[in-house]
Amino acid sequence: MNASSIILKPIGIIHTSASIEEIKNSYFGVKGTIEVFPEYEEGLDGIEGFSHIIIIAYLHKVTDEQRRVLKVRHRRLARFGIRIDDLPEVGVFCTDSPHRPNPIALSIVELLGREGRFLKVKGLDLFDGTPVLDIKAYTPDRCISEPRTPWWQKELERRVMEKFGEVKWV
Repeated sequence: MNASSIILKPIGIIHTSASIEEIKNSYFGVKGTIEVFPEYEEGLDGIEGFSHIIIIAYLHKVTDEQRRVLKVRHRRLARFGIRIDDLPEVGVFCTDSPHRPNPIALSIVELLGREGRFLKVKGLDLFDGTPVLDIKAYTPDRCISEPRTPWWQKELERRVMEKFGEVKWV
């Protein structure tokens, strides 16, 4: 296979009753369901023992124009009244912006339960109908205890704490 012609096949789809605006305006995410397609259900065996899972998804609503964006501001935080105008515009790869060359999402959500091939989750930041490419268990070896971040990220974290108090990310 040629690396310039990668083809991915979804293993499932996101279901949520939350509107796009509700999801965009939710800092901590919403509740929803991940429907895993029948041919992949066996791959879920044992997942109910985990408190959190990682969802890798394809951001199907990102336009071709948005895929060309390489520099962004943390605009999502402005929705919550957090000042961003004095912070630098940074490369898209430094952010969780959906506007990126390959609109792939990585979300960590709390697993509330499993019903067959349906996973009930909370903390979801994906829209209804989003194709799911993969699911991974979130395990302690994935936790970085003291990551290094630039000054502007520390300032964003300070402002988020000022707005929301102590934030438990998931």
